[in-house]
Amino acid sequence: MDKPLRLPQQDRADFETELGRALCAPQVREALAARGDAARGVEVLRRAARENAEFVLAAAGPEYERYAALRADADAVARLPVDVPARERASGWWGVLGVIVPIVAVVAAVVFLLLGYVLGLAEDLEVLAHALLGAGWVAAGVAAVSLLVGGLGLLGSAVRQGEVTGEEASGPGELARARDAWRAALAERGLVPYLVAQANAAPGQRR
Repeated sequence: MDKPLRLPQQDRADFETELGRALCAPQVREALAARGDAARGVEVLRRAARENAEFVLAAAGPEYERYAALRADADAVARLPVDVPARERASGWWGVLGVIVPIVAVVAAVVFLLLGYVLGLAEDLEVLAHALLGAGWVAAGVAAVSLLVGGLGLLGSAVRQGEVTGEEASGPGELARARDAWRAALAERGLVPYLVAQANAAPGQRR
């Protein structure tokens, strides 16, 4: 009976896939053919690789450690509660400052200035007219400043969001590359040399 692999379930399929490919490698086939038991020898080598999986896996230990660490990080991020990111909330505030506040301020400025100029035509309302004109110009200044600050804030948020999106997009790609590197090392440094050595060893020397 085959010894169960001491690997996470999600890695066992990769091990079996690479084992199947390694058994078809020219070096392994040549070694089995030289012994004259290619048909039966394939299953013998498959069983031996499974029983000594820890020895084979050790050859690709560094690559597997990096792959496992990246996968653990990705799993931890995936388990985080879904919430509106702080930068999205900040972007919303910049939007209010850069769009809504200027609109309100411009409307107020227009109303105050119109009323001020109209009331300024009446001599007995000059004080009120000056007050409305002052308020109108203040509102116009608020509109200009909020438009400038809000626009710069929105621009900065867009730049930061682009950087974060780039990092998130590179995450899965890095994980996939780490997985491919582990599988390549497992085959090239672990499985193929082990299977060739087992095929060339005398029956009593096999492990």
